[in-house]
Amino acid sequence: MVIIDRYISASIIKGCILMLVILLSVFSFMELVQQLDDVGKGNFQTADAFKYILLNLPARMLEIAPIATLIGSIAALGLLNKNSELIAIRASGVSIGQISISILKTGIALMLVMALVSEFVAPRAQQYAEGQRMLAVSMTGDLLKDNGYWSRDGNSYLNIKSLMHGRIPTDISIYTFDKAGNLRFYTHAEHADISNKKLWKLQGVVRKTFSPTGVTSVQLEEMPWRPFSSLTQLGRLELPVYSLSPYNLYKYIEYLDNAGQNTQRYQIMLWQKIMGPISLVALMLLALPFAFGALRSASFSLRIVLGIITGLVYTLFNQFMGNLGLLFNINALLTAATPVVLVTIACAYLLRRAR
Repeated sequence: MVIIDRYISASIIKGCILMLVILLSVFSFMELVQQLDDVGKGNFQTADAFKYILLNLPARMLEIAPIATLIGSIAALGLLNKNSELIAIRASGVSIGQISISILKTGIALMLVMALVSEFVAPRAQQYAEGQRMLAVSMTGDLLKDNGYWSRDGNSYLNIKSLMHGRIPTDISIYTFDKAGNLRFYTHAEHADISNKKLWKLQGVVRKTFSPTGVTSVQLEEMPWRPFSSLTQLGRLELPVYSLSPYNLYKYIEYLDNAGQNTQRYQIMLWQKIMGPISLVALMLLALPFAFGALRSASFSLRIVLGIITGLVYTLFNQFMGNLGLLFNINALLTAATPVVLVTIACAYLLRRAR
């Protein structure tokens, strides 16, 4: 049984990888065409467009992995069936349940790989891609270096050391000079609420005033401050929410909750990120009815077409549930888990009939 396990797993993995490569190539080419439209804006060149596409490959892989897994598994089992290998496996005494367990093990392994990519690889690559693209396109005078984000407006300078959870400016310093070049005001804040793009709320503030008579210092829990960065520059400052890792997204939601802000949208996004790798297992098992159910006598091409349709329906339904949950404020976990649960139920029902 160990040899059969490995053979089935190898066939499934090959099918999934092949389909993933095909879909990645198609979607990346479509994205490249869009990015080439921006070539010439600022310092954005053709090489930057290719670099952007390559850095976004891990994130795009996560997006299309469910469909690729389903179609790849159907193709792999279809070839085994076409070559009468499944018949030979069944004839040797291996039940559909045992084949299901073999596929389940493969699905769990792929799920763990995708979970690691989702947490550690895709976010960093995508965030770097977005930041570099914005720097090239915007061509502003601001600097984004190892010592943080720098921006200037007249005689005032803004420095932000880092972004907590990729979205919250922390360790903020504002320097204001007079016309003679003397430092007049220095403001330091622990972090800032920038939900209102036109008026930041600096928190944990120390403000120092420099004058010929000396230096005065005041401490404030909160201080409003009107930023001098344009909205385009602020877009550079904040990382897109969709590029955050599940952990950083969770911490960002926690921060917004403490600030009393609505987090329903982000909670749904978080649970969809978590359910993404889990859905791979359910969709991989869904390929079994295509090999052993009513479709076992269907042609290979028909099964692939039906697999593509099933994958598209699943993707659209997943998006529909996200919008529905946001519209009616449905529990985020329930919203994200419903598509996976329905696929699992459908798979169990179809396999039961196949037996």
